[in-house]
Formats: sequence, C-alpha cells, structure tokens
Amino acid sequence: MFFADAYCLDIKWSESDGIKSFQALEMKTESVRVEVEGQHYFPARYLHAEYDLKADCFRHFDGAVQLFTEDEYFQRRDSDFNMVMKNSAHIKARSTKVFKINGPLRTKDWVEFCSQFLAKNPLAFEYFTGEYPKRLTEIIEKIRKRSSLPAGGS
Repeated sequence: MFFADAYCLDIKWSESDGIKSFQALEMKTESVRVEVEGQHYFPARYLHAEYDLKADCFRHFDGAVQLFTEDEYFQRRDSDFNMVMKNSAHIKARSTKVFKINGPLRTKDWVEFCSQFLAKNPLAFEYFTGEYPKRLTEIIEKIRKRSSLPAGGS
C-alpha cells in the first residue's frame, strides 16, 4: 500500500579509473506481473549511471524495465548486486531501455530523474534524502497513535 508494491530497492556503487558507477534495481512484490507475447514476467525498474569524478558531474544515465521469469525473479529478489555477480549462473533478465542521457548532468537533476523514474517508491526518496516522504511519515504517525490507544479508546 505505502510502497507501491515494491519488494526491495537494491543499490550498488563502484569505482574504476575516476568513474563512479551507480546501479539500482527495484523489484516489485510477486503479485505484480505482466504478460508479454503470451509469457508472464515480473517487472523491475533498473537505473544505471556513471559519475565522472574529475568533471564533477554524471556523464551517462539510463533507465530500463527488466522482465524476470518466475525462476529468475525468485533467484534475484533476495540477492544483491554483489551476490548476482559472484553467482556462476548469472541472471540476465529481458530488458527494454526507457531512456538514455549521455553528456554532462548535474547531481541535482540526476536525483530528480531517479526519483521520477522510481515514482511512488518512498525507499528511493529515503535513499536520496535520509527520510520518508512527509505524506508517509504522517500516515505512520497516525497508525502509531491509534495502536497506542487503550482498548475501546478513540
């Protein structure tokens, strides 16, 4: 309800030769499925970016929708990027690129684009800001207040 059926948000940063690489994969709960060409898949949103430390900006950014078969989905959802890379049976989901930006991109704009692509997932908002969105914290506070009332209270 509050997390737009997100099961997890896997994020990995790595660095090589002055370039920091970012990857994010948002897996949905198993109730979220799509049918493509008669085959059922579990969709996931994927982001990739490269940050040039010397230029102090992102130089590449792209997003895709990955489609996992049932076997792939259950193998991947409880693994992280590190485990996937170490596993000899690499999971390679079917993927469709949604957008690609090559060229200088400010961090502020990159964060905004990430948040838009991962819309309705407060885990993404929390990752970038360190807190849940205000609307979610208000709901959580109301639930906490209700649960702390004595039986029969209102």
